[in-house]
Amino acid sequence: MTATTGATTDFDLTPDPRVLQMLGEINLAQWRCLAELVDNSIDGFMSAERLGDSITNPEVVITVPRTDTAAARVSVRDNGPGMSSETLEHAVRAGWSGNSPVGSLGLFGMGFNIATARLGLVTEVWTSRVGDPHEIGVRIDLDELKAQRNFRVARQTRPKADHAAHGTEIVISKLKPEQRAWLARGQNTTTMRKHLAKAYSALLSPERGNAVFRLDLNGTRIQARRHCTWNPERHVESPVGTVHAVERFNVALPSRRYCTFCMQTLADGEAVCPTGSSSCSVGTLERRVRGWVGIQRYLHDTDFGIDIIRNGRKIELGIKDLFEWREGESSEIEYPTDDQRKRGRFVGEIHLDHCRVSYTKDRFERDDPAWGEMVRLVRGDGPLQPLKAKTLGYGANNSPLFRLFQAFRRTSPQGKNGLWSRILVVKDNERALEMAGLFESNDTDYLGDERWWQLIEEQDATVLGTPSPVMPGGPAVPVHGDIPLGFLDDNFGGSRAALDSPSPGTTISPPPAPDRKPIFELTRKYVHPTYRVEYDVQGYAVSASDPGLSSGHPWALPLVDVATRTYAFLTDTAHDLYRSTTMTPLDALLIELSHRTMDFLRQTAADVTFASILADFRREYCADTRLDAGEIIVEAASTLTQIAASLQGKVTNSEGMILHDELSAPAREAIGRRMVARGVAAPREAIASGSFLNYADPQTIWDFFVKHPELFLDGKYWDDPFVALDYGSPEVTEEARRVVRARYDGYFADAVWLASQSPRDLERNGRDALIRASLSLKLLRPDMAE
Repeated sequence: MTATTGATTDFDLTPDPRVLQMLGEINLAQWRCLAELVDNSIDGFMSAERLGDSITNPEVVITVPRTDTAAARVSVRDNGPGMSSETLEHAVRAGWSGNSPVGSLGLFGMGFNIATARLGLVTEVWTSRVGDPHEIGVRIDLDELKAQRNFRVARQTRPKADHAAHGTEIVISKLKPEQRAWLARGQNTTTMRKHLAKAYSALLSPERGNAVFRLDLNGTRIQARRHCTWNPERHVESPVGTVHAVERFNVALPSRRYCTFCMQTLADGEAVCPTGSSSCSVGTLERRVRGWVGIQRYLHDTDFGIDIIRNGRKIELGIKDLFEWREGESSEIEYPTDDQRKRGRFVGEIHLDHCRVSYTKDRFERDDPAWGEMVRLVRGDGPLQPLKAKTLGYGANNSPLFRLFQAFRRTSPQGKNGLWSRILVVKDNERALEMAGLFESNDTDYLGDERWWQLIEEQDATVLGTPSPVMPGGPAVPVHGDIPLGFLDDNFGGSRAALDSPSPGTTISPPPAPDRKPIFELTRKYVHPTYRVEYDVQGYAVSASDPGLSSGHPWALPLVDVATRTYAFLTDTAHDLYRSTTMTPLDALLIELSHRTMDFLRQTAADVTFASILADFRREYCADTRLDAGEIIVEAASTLTQIAASLQGKVTNSEGMILHDELSAPAREAIGRRMVARGVAAPREAIASGSFLNYADPQTIWDFFVKHPELFLDGKYWDDPFVALDYGSPEVTEEARRVVRARYDGYFADAVWLASQSPRDLERNGRDALIRASLSLKLLRPDMAE
């Protein structure tokens, strides 16, 4: 085909203006739209700093509509260095980026166009530099561009009162009706603040030094949303050595060459960008992966995971990808698996500046080699489960997440006398969540982890049967006149006034402060869920002779501070009342609060009963002691599975084959069928390693223990001696071993029975059966770390 005579040699590839409107159809959350514009402000601050002309008190001010009106608009204003006319022209052009894809946050152009078109139809940008006599601006009206069918818009100017002023403002008007309505709702403004506080936490409140910039939304300063983690100095000893509650890493990687135009990392040996564009420019990329992984002070079913950061902004929040073991097309969730309610507490922040992100900047590109490199560095090459890793031939793993997994993946202690301090878990998670709310509100008493640690110390004291620990220095109780009436009863004949104002010449010694040990587990705010009656309570364990208790009474609840409505729950924990499996200090406190609530509501809620109030309080504050049939059944299956998995790695290949052959033919066939159903590709290896027991039914696991208790006792899974027993007489020793076997037979019988029940069937067996079954499961927990 020949060229037409007189035809031009160039094609006009300027996109149709409708392209911008189509960009606005990309589903980008409102807070991410604002973040796109904030990113470019931050780049301006950082660019000025690199040029040695840092901005004093850098800030970005966002304004969103408070009412749903046609005049509503969105504004993002900064005091950055501003732009020249040429830079402004490029900045608003679709797809243009004047920034390094590695060293900058913004991709001013595509991100700008998507964000503004998503919110509204008209965008104005005004900017000026120090010394400029006026601001220059551009107005982009999508409807007008569509009508004129080209991208030409006029350059505008407006006078500037202060020639020393500088910065940029982006104003979006003609907001789309659905966006206008959403933005005007006050609750959504709060939600956006929370998202922005998380996304920019590394820049609003870095670990060292001052914040990079200040961020305001509708007149409220956005504070960094920090993770509620345990003190990094707290640590435990585990099979992989000393593991801290926060494990940090900072690893320099070999530099790579990359294209500043295509944003592609070049393969080893490549000198030029394979795209071959004349605009391509290859440079050297310095690479580093740094950050931390740690555990937060509470458990949550969704609020956990790893934040991935690019140049200071969190692109992905709370992802769970690193908790999965991926091999080919298959994947397996490895955490959380040790909590019945699937709650997790692993959190972290990983800075990954050299990995590509999506054009909407809400996800890192998983096919970028840098992503896989980071995953291997943070969690290792193999599974987090050590036995599985060993079976698959993986070597030693000392990655940060692997270490954290080994020490802290559990949410309840191992063994019959397991200590909560070994896993840093507050047993009453509802209390831990309540305290986390105070942490997020910047309550100074809860910023550190001391209050959480006090609860753990109490829990350990209960396990060990020792008195509750006392706060450092003891619970000093003042005895002067500023103590609210009722906190300390005067145990002498005179009046309180006599104590405060003794007669001239008379020396009166105040009574000694009673020995009161704080019960941190009970110290909290109690709120009735229906009637919202509130009580601030401080719990204390006291002696029977405490002046706050009437003779022989097990507890008292005096009001100790009228202004704050604070009560002191004083209870004699040695009282005969508590020598019972059905009565605890928490039960006593809830009974007392129910009585007081009943008295308070007697005149306003005629139909209220003591029983209903107590039931509500117990439902709210006794969740951990609920006998939930469904949860008990799940725990039974999980317990048996864990026992079966412990065999793996404890036998040689020949022993594994022998143990498998000892099983009955029906048991072997059932195991084989489960291997087929679960896609086990190498059944002979599974048999040789002992992992065949992972595919056994509950009864087979029990039968296996009966025949081979020596594989689980003597510190292999439980501490109880078996082979090690020696009474000097073979007959007596064998009798002692039979006693151990019989005891575990009882536990196994309960667990196997539970695993075969439905929740409805189990409920029909009554409360006592549920209590016994729960205790059996507790006694089957491992004593040894895997």
